[in-house]
Amino acid sequence: MSRVRIGSVGLGGIFRGAHLPAYTDVSEAQLVAICDVSEQALKRAENLVKRIYTAKAERAKGEGREEDAERLMEDLKNVRSYNSLEDMLSKEDLDLVDVCTPTKFHSSVAIRVLEAGLNVMVEKPMARTYLECLDVIDAVKESGKIYQHNENWLYSPLWYNLKKIIETGVIGEPQYVMVSQAHGGPEWATWFWEPDIAGGGALLDNGVHAITIAWFLAGFDMEPKVVKAAEPQGICIRMKTRILQGMFRPFKVEDDAHVLVRYESEDGRWATTLLEGSWSHRDLMSDRIIGTDGQIVRSSRNGETVLRIEKAKGVVDEVNLGKVSWVETFIG
Repeated sequence: MSRVRIGSVGLGGIFRGAHLPAYTDVSEAQLVAICDVSEQALKRAENLVKRIYTAKAERAKGEGREEDAERLMEDLKNVRSYNSLEDMLSKEDLDLVDVCTPTKFHSSVAIRVLEAGLNVMVEKPMARTYLECLDVIDAVKESGKIYQHNENWLYSPLWYNLKKIIETGVIGEPQYVMVSQAHGGPEWATWFWEPDIAGGGALLDNGVHAITIAWFLAGFDMEPKVVKAAEPQGICIRMKTRILQGMFRPFKVEDDAHVLVRYESEDGRWATTLLEGSWSHRDLMSDRIIGTDGQIVRSSRNGETVLRIEKAKGVVDEVNLGKVSWVETFIG
């Protein structure tokens, strides 16, 4: 079997917590190189690679999957470390580069990888600005290589099953979609709060999930026609200071965003989506899709995700999805 040889650049939390564990479960993928300009991040990732691959190999062996155990231990021997992207590109025979850097470097690293004749996948958001995105698109067209935008929510059992239910026609034609991605904010990582590095705040970090999923549920065949900040919150800074690096500090990026997007299709269909991307916790009611003949509402029961299908007469069906793992969304 021909495997995809991968080099990862940017070894922070998203690499360590999601991409790295997922690679061990995808036999077609082989992580051969890791890269970060921070020596501390590199050492931390090296130690985690060893722990995860060894643990997964021991588990596979205990379950009688000897071939998987051997593959994992052999892969572990062949993971090399770099503190320079150029060194990694010049010394490794790669098929794909996985970009998990802060947002500031998404476009420049992706373009450099494409110029090197390699495929690339980049963590969300695509870049800091529309113009940076256009530069990446031009590089993709010129290189003829594959660019993958990593929106892991598309592979979540929650949203995937919700889309399947919509397509049965049980609620009729989707007219209104409400999706929220909200938490208390990434106060553990100060770069998220720096406009030049992150490109923005909660809208760019959390809102990008809600935007993509709402569009997915409404239908990717539709095009956005109207985009506006949703009153009364709009896009704003709610908390004036945050505890960053152990002290209360002011910041300049939005920590709360509510946006309305109207989508229309060529055949006359339309849907309105209300999106929330917040670092100041949730305002919206439960995620829901309202159609011409009913609605689907996301709820939780005993830590498990439940989708309620409701008609005018009340709840007509429920789909229990169990506990949805964050890492699962990176495996697909």
